[in-house]
This record gives sequence, C-alpha cells and structure tokens, in this order.
Amino acid sequence: MGSFPASSLPCCIFSLFLLQLPLENSVTDQMKVIGPHSPIVVQLGDDAELTCHLEPKMNAQNMEVRWLRSQLSPAVHVYQDGQDQAGEQMKEYQGRTELLKDTITDGNLTLRISHVRVSDDGKYRCIFQDGEDSDDATLQLQVTAVGSEPQIHLEGHEIRGIRLGCTSTGWYPEPQVRWTDARGETVPLLSESRSPDSNDLFAVETSALVQEGSEGTVSCSIQNPLLQQEKKAEISIAVPFYLRVSTWVVVMLCVIVFLLVPFIVCAGYFIWKLHRE
Repeated sequence: MGSFPASSLPCCIFSLFLLQLPLENSVTDQMKVIGPHSPIVVQLGDDAELTCHLEPKMNAQNMEVRWLRSQLSPAVHVYQDGQDQAGEQMKEYQGRTELLKDTITDGNLTLRISHVRVSDDGKYRCIFQDGEDSDDATLQLQVTAVGSEPQIHLEGHEIRGIRLGCTSTGWYPEPQVRWTDARGETVPLLSESRSPDSNDLFAVETSALVQEGSEGTVSCSIQNPLLQQEKKAEISIAVPFYLRVSTWVVVMLCVIVFLLVPFIVCAGYFIWKLHRE
C-alpha cells in the first residue's frame, strides 16, 4: 500500500481546514429569526401580538429571548433561564406584557402587549440568543384610533358664500380631511389644523368656503389613513339662503344709492348756481 509524499501533507491539512469552515459557519446559519413582513396594525386599547419564530424549527426553551425598542436596555420583555425576567423591563410595560410559550419548542414565541397606547407605536426587535449564537428581527407596530363624529357649524357669511367649520377629536395617526359639495366636488379649504391632545391623539379643526351655486348637501369627511375608515357629517344648504344673501346685498346697494343721489343733486345744483353768478 503506497504512502502520501511528505510534500503533500501540508496541502492535505489546508484542504481539511477549508472543509471545516462551512461547518463552523453553518451553526450560526442554522438559527435565523423571522418576524412579520408587514406592519402589525392595532386599534388603541386593544391587545397587540408580536410574533417571531426560528427557521428551521428548534426548541427555544433554554434560549434567551428579548423584545426591545430602540435602546438596548431596559427591555420591553425578557425571557431567560426558562422564565420571564421583570428586572430589566421598562416601567411603562410592567404588568402589560405576556409571553405566549405554547409553541416555544418549535422556536415560535409571541409577545402580547395589552391595552395598547399611542406611545407603543413604533419599531421593536426580538432577539434570540443560544450560547454564542444569536439573531434578531425587526417588527413594526402601528397604533391607530378612529375619532369622534365630526360636528359642522356655521362660522359666518362671506360675499362669495358661507363659511362652515368642522371639528372632531381622538384620531391617530393624523387623519385626512375633505370637504365635498352635493356634486361630489371638493370644497376649497379656508383653514385646517391638526394638534395632539394630552393623550397624543389628534384633534381636527377645519373650515371651508361654500360658494353660491353649491346649494344642497355639503359633507365634511375625516379618514384614518391606516384603516381607510372615515366618519362623515353633512349639512344641507338651501337655495333661499343665497337669496337672503343676495337680498341683503341689494338692500345695501339701495341704501348707498339713496344716500348718494341727494348728495349728487345738491352738488350739481351748487355748481350750476356758481356758473350763473
């Protein structure tokens, strides 16, 4: 049986070393954390569930799992040594989180956040660590709220028409506002403001000019951009209103003419008398 030449021994050792590299890297590649691909949309006050899982499936009972916000510490929730750890938890999440472990042996864990607040809106990271190996995934939680029924009120009269106001509160995120007339055409805005209240929910105040010829039903619609859910208020603008405005204008013109005519007559008489003299 032949033997390897001595000069071939270093090459064989180097080849064996190269063969071992993929095996070492495969340990890290085996644990991949996967999160949801689309944002998790939850209405204000409901419970949110943030799920991460390992691919391929593996038992995560003895792993360390963390849910974080932008900072590394304190955490939203920590699972370590087979149980939940409250020591590093952020104060605003204490008593509001629960780790669902029914499928932990498959590497699937869900963090439930109860009674979602506006401050919960944003990005989260779930980190799985098994010894020296770790991986993480990013999740997006979008909190949403549909506000109160809009209220329309008359703000005043304009020469070109009437000015209407519309108000509503309790929206998140910033809502979209639209005025439409009876033909479904957009009514020009005069002003609009969206300001957060003490609970970080947006209050809307808007006004629009309804011009003559737009008689009929005028609508103020406020829509949540995430849910595509809107609330609408309507007011009926009658033709006689514009007639009343027109009559008021005619009366004013008549008054002006009535005052000017005597002045013009007197001025003409005075000029005529000066010319005679």
